[in-house]
Amino acid sequence: MIRRLILGFAILAAFFFLATIAFYPWIAVGVLFLSHFLLLYPTLVANCQWWGRVVTRFETPRPEVWLTIDDGPNPVQTPRMLALLRQFDARATFFVIGKHAARFPDLLSAIRAAGHEIANHSATHPSGTFWAYGPRQIASEIDHSRLTTSAFRAPAGLKNFFVHPALARRRLALIGWSVRGLDTVSNDAEAVADRVLRGTRPGAIILLHEGHRISSDPDFHPRCLEATLRRLTTAGYRCVLPTPAQWRPVAVGK
Repeated sequence: MIRRLILGFAILAAFFFLATIAFYPWIAVGVLFLSHFLLLYPTLVANCQWWGRVVTRFETPRPEVWLTIDDGPNPVQTPRMLALLRQFDARATFFVIGKHAARFPDLLSAIRAAGHEIANHSATHPSGTFWAYGPRQIASEIDHSRLTTSAFRAPAGLKNFFVHPALARRRLALIGWSVRGLDTVSNDAEAVADRVLRGTRPGAIILLHEGHRISSDPDFHPRCLEATLRRLTTAGYRCVLPTPAQWRPVAVGK
């Protein structure tokens, strides 16, 4: 409903602008600006539900969370991540980039063999441009990952009004997050873990990363994961893999 209202208003605003710009320029520009804002806000604000459902939590009566790890697989960090998850008896979903998955299929096998899940995080992770892609480019990013999964996470969480129809045709859900550690910008693993714990509630979806700082600090993301798992365990949380039946009923928006 919200999606249709925004798109309808944008079309009407364009006609209104053309009809009134010569007589009421400030009003015409104001209406056009508002229509552009309504188009850009749900596109550039991660987890906004205006274009359609974004799953940001799952239903559980227990102290459980869904740990998700983006941007792998990576031959330096993924094995370390798997060892840490095994150490803390935690399960995670790895939202992998298709081009990396194609290079390291053995890592995908290792992830699955350890009891974790693989999900689609696009073919090439065009984080700066995905939000501006047309339907053909979006379909290519989804399909060329060559992953069989029920979940998709947009690069940087940004999506436009073409994304949800493409996902619906492929029976994919758009997965966001409840809390993220900002581990791609922070330099302090303990601060990352503290941030995650502050925002964690039962049913939360936690976002961490791998595959970054391989040259400068290859242990950083594993340290973030270890610190996060330590805090979650101390607080009594378990990292589980929820079923679609658990997260579909609690997503907000249509």
